[in-house]
Amino acid sequence: MKRMLTVILTLVAALSLMVPGCDRANAVQDRMRLEYDFSKSYHDWSGGFSDLPADYDPDLYQLEFAHTETPAELEPERALMLSGRNASDDLFMFVKKGLTSDDGIAPNTTYRITFEVAFGTDAPAGAVGIGGPPGESVWVKVGAAPFEPVARPEGDMGGEEYLLMNVDKGRQNDDGEHALRIGDVAKAHDEEFGVYELKTLNNADEPLEITSDEAGNLWIFVGTDSGFEGATTLYYTNISVELVPVE
Repeated sequence: MKRMLTVILTLVAALSLMVPGCDRANAVQDRMRLEYDFSKSYHDWSGGFSDLPADYDPDLYQLEFAHTETPAELEPERALMLSGRNASDDLFMFVKKGLTSDDGIAPNTTYRITFEVAFGTDAPAGAVGIGGPPGESVWVKVGAAPFEPVARPEGDMGGEEYLLMNVDKGRQNDDGEHALRIGDVAKAHDEEFGVYELKTLNNADEPLEITSDEAGNLWIFVGTDSGFEGATTLYYTNISVELVPVE
């Protein structure tokens, strides 16, 4: 009888892993991995720019965001493209997406978040540029916040009103409360400008910890903080995000 009871309890524990709504099932499902392949769709990601004058000259900054075709040497054939000229010596270009309870985000929950970001870049390693090299001085950052990251007019920067982020992303190669630097846009192989190659970065060794709001909202973003005073054009092909609740 005792042996039969043990077998029954073991079966109940095993079945609980497969039953929706069970604590054990929730524990297994709490680890979420969201993968965005931009070859066919932009998946409701949007783009933005900050750290530049509020009344910036569009012809000078040449800001552009689009879900568009990639250069011929890249695969897949479509990606999220961000482009801009860093005339302010501190341009931040980013893509963002809002997550909700429909995506599995729990209210008031701190998540340990890791990103894997694949993008096309044409910046050679070791090249010389104004203000800094076009590869090593364009830092890639990943971030998250319980509210939407937006650029808004703030303060007085040398007599000018500037568009600054409402999240703490850090400045240039520094980390912030809501963002971490994971690398730069320098290519690993090709040494020519104008020839793109794919680069992948992640923060697996340093997860970002961010708490969702009371409704289960959490925004994620990926961007570049530039010290290179020239034009940068990147093609984001894939972004993967893993979120693990902090116990």
